[in-house]
Amino acid sequence: MGSRKIEKSQHGPGLAEVVLGASLSLSLGVALALGYLLLKPAWSGKDLPRAPSGTIFYVEGSRDSNYSRQWQRKRQLFAEGNSVAFNEDELNAWMMAVTMPPEPERPVAGAKFSQVAAPPSTGFFQLNTPNFRIRDGMLQVGSKGALNIELLGLKRQVILQAAGKFEKGDDGFVLVPDRFYIGSFPLHRLPGLSSQVLGVIMNRMQIPEDLKVAWKKLANVTVEGSTLKLTMP
Repeated sequence: MGSRKIEKSQHGPGLAEVVLGASLSLSLGVALALGYLLLKPAWSGKDLPRAPSGTIFYVEGSRDSNYSRQWQRKRQLFAEGNSVAFNEDELNAWMMAVTMPPEPERPVAGAKFSQVAAPPSTGFFQLNTPNFRIRDGMLQVGSKGALNIELLGLKRQVILQAAGKFEKGDDGFVLVPDRFYIGSFPLHRLPGLSSQVLGVIMNRMQIPEDLKVAWKKLANVTVEGSTLKLTMP
């Protein structure tokens, strides 16, 4: 036993020990880099002039009420099986209407207050109201939310943003991200993971049944100019 210790001190650690040490160091480095990028904030539109080089930017889509008055009529037409085209103002007005609490009403004896649906959550990321932006032939879906890692007792405000085009899948058209950031972490660099995460988030959103049925009937979904076109057969 003593001779083994002497031999080890003379020749240094064995190959297995070197490999194990390198693996642990690499894993720790990757974990620290991942944590740093997740917690490093993306700069929002109002801060762009002060942003340092190499910063991930987040620019929200427009919510101009002058261009968003037709969303309710278009939503009805789509549910009835008609082709429609939404601009980003209409999409954002729609999202605000279905996620913001309604105006308080005068209480009535015996009446129960209506419950506002909680923002969708993956358990890892708590979403706020989604925001849509249409640029460069792609649809961007973004949200300012909270990153919640219970194991580390960590909760931090962070921006999620994904941008891409639509492709037809088994259950209809899905948004396939060309880029997807959580904070400053480029999730799209991990093959297949960005689509899976976006799918989990979208599935947790409460979409009315009539819109689910209409969506599965679509012949095509395209981004053309400043509009999202939903084309029925």
